[in-house]
Amino acid sequence: MLTQGFRWIQAFKPATINLKVIFMWTKRQPYVTLVIMLCLSISSVYAQDQKLADSLKIIYNEGTLSDSERLVILRKLSFNEIEDLNLSLNYAEELIDLAQKTGDQAALHSGYYQKGNKKRLFGDLEEALDAYIKSAEIARNNENRKGEGIAYGAIADIYSISNDHSNARLYYNKAIDILRETNDSIALASFILNAGEEFRIVEIYDTAYAYFEESEQIFEQLDYLIGKAYSMGNIGMIYASTGKNDLAEKNIREAIEILEDLGDYYPICVYLVSMADIYTEQGDNTTALDYVKRSLELATKYSLKEQIRDASLKLSELYEQAGNSAESYKYYKNYIVYRDSINNIKTVQSMANLRTDFEVSQKQMEVDRLSQQRQNQRWWLLTISGILFTTFVVLFMFYRNNRIKQKANRLLSKQKNEIQSTLEKLKSTQAQLIQSEKMASLGELTAGIAHEIQNPLNFVNNFSELNSELIDEANEEIANKNIEEVKLILNDLKENEGKINHHGKRAESIVKGMLLHSRGSSGQKEKTNINALCDEYLRLSYHGFRAKEKSFKADFKLETDDSLPVLEVVPQEIGRALLNLINNAFYAVNEKAKKNTEGYKPEVVVSTSSSPFGEGGNKGVKISISDNGPGIPDKVKEKIFQPFFTTKPTGQGTGLGLSLCYDIVKAHGGEIKVETEAGKGTEFIILLKLESVT
Repeated sequence: MLTQGFRWIQAFKPATINLKVIFMWTKRQPYVTLVIMLCLSISSVYAQDQKLADSLKIIYNEGTLSDSERLVILRKLSFNEIEDLNLSLNYAEELIDLAQKTGDQAALHSGYYQKGNKKRLFGDLEEALDAYIKSAEIARNNENRKGEGIAYGAIADIYSISNDHSNARLYYNKAIDILRETNDSIALASFILNAGEEFRIVEIYDTAYAYFEESEQIFEQLDYLIGKAYSMGNIGMIYASTGKNDLAEKNIREAIEILEDLGDYYPICVYLVSMADIYTEQGDNTTALDYVKRSLELATKYSLKEQIRDASLKLSELYEQAGNSAESYKYYKNYIVYRDSINNIKTVQSMANLRTDFEVSQKQMEVDRLSQQRQNQRWWLLTISGILFTTFVVLFMFYRNNRIKQKANRLLSKQKNEIQSTLEKLKSTQAQLIQSEKMASLGELTAGIAHEIQNPLNFVNNFSELNSELIDEANEEIANKNIEEVKLILNDLKENEGKINHHGKRAESIVKGMLLHSRGSSGQKEKTNINALCDEYLRLSYHGFRAKEKSFKADFKLETDDSLPVLEVVPQEIGRALLNLINNAFYAVNEKAKKNTEGYKPEVVVSTSSSPFGEGGNKGVKISISDNGPGIPDKVKEKIFQPFFTTKPTGQGTGLGLSLCYDIVKAHGGEIKVETEAGKGTEFIILLKLESVT
């Protein structure tokens, strides 16, 4: 199980305490003056401080503060109260009510932001997102760039927790771009850390590690202890995910020790489960159970729904491995309860509606501005129209003897222009659709290439890191004059360098192959191994489709006739036809899989064989692309090769893919046909004649 990582909850900077307010109050209550001033002197700008909260509660509960004084105190209390989250939420709600009453926009922004933080900790993601969106709207309307950036980062956190990764990355990028313009290094580092966690979730570890390192460097420069702990812990989880358990355990233990001293239990729960994963991998289930139980105890104590969910699932897995079905079932039921309370369908839909409403409201001001411009333009148009009309009347009276002839000429000219304009638009639309189809094919090829080349690059990076560690060990052994150990280490280095060279050449061969295919087609036929061409485009299509649909899974196989002769074809064009047909097959089985048909397993088969061609029964080559998707209805079967005809939803297809395949095969003197049965699948067959064979 991949441990759900920790995302920093960037607490918005509360207002600086007004020392004049404190002094006026402490003149009335002098017995706490020393305590309050001491707390203020040690409180950092961003670090939450429970001691400060406890001291400020004395002032607030006295009930003698003015509205402006209460706003200052409530911003501090809602930020620093960490032991009692319900109380902290109450302070945030009071801050919102008072800010609305007094019209203090900065305090209102802070209140909604703190409310979002508390609701998120309780697992109420819909309410948290609503609060963050309101915070962002207030910041934007008041040109508070830093506040807007921090709110966008918090919105990204909610989408990341909800597994909406596209929206999460969108808002992280917005937040980071804005915060780089400000001087708030801690907020910037916090959301760089969270953006890295987003990449760790989808197992892009190199990118995640780079984000974590950047955030750690910023926190290190600022000597910001809690931030360093978060970065250290998340780097530890990167190590755990890549099998470097010793480094993972060292980083996570150090992070937990720091956070325990600070009383910050939210990330501790996450890191404890990550520690359990390490010991599970080592086969020490007893120690793993202890870590997870400790995580569940803390999460339950502080009502942290996400952590209760993750700890319950981990306990269920561990007890199942130990053969204790009763305990495993008990904790799995607990996991289901908390999972559904966080990510139920209603909540996901409501969050989508909140985002839509937010973006619409952000564009409303632009719409209003454009509306005013159009109104001004309309006024000028009416004025000019009046002038033109007057001029037209004068000209009409002057040239009335030629009125019929002029009217006929204008009508002919207008019709000619309309026809020409319509023709140009049609040509433009056709060119755009063809270009769209080409770019879609290019995108799918690119995605497939990226997946193909990722594995050897990962090997190169991993063995390079390992060699660095071996060199350090060798230096230590040389210092100890342990020559035998040095020799062993050097042998390991040599083996690793060999592996680096092997995988580097593998990546080089992939790149060279792709460069050959990226060259523009000259239209000249070349001797081509059809089996190799089918194998290459089958894998590229699958990886390209997987890049767009992360949840997509399907069986695919290649069945070839090794006795086939080499064909004289234009490989780029036949490859494009194969890619379009295989993409359609994967699309079909994916659509059927989405219906959750019981027992259904998506499958795509590409096969090659010798086959009779034409009426004379001459030998030819047959390429078959078949799937077990929903099939093609009889009423549209005759139309599928027509240009611009598509059965896909609007926006998902141009209707040119099969038309291009048809043209390419016909240009090679071949035939293409389809055999399909509704509900059972479809098979596209390409036949190439003997004259193409050498």
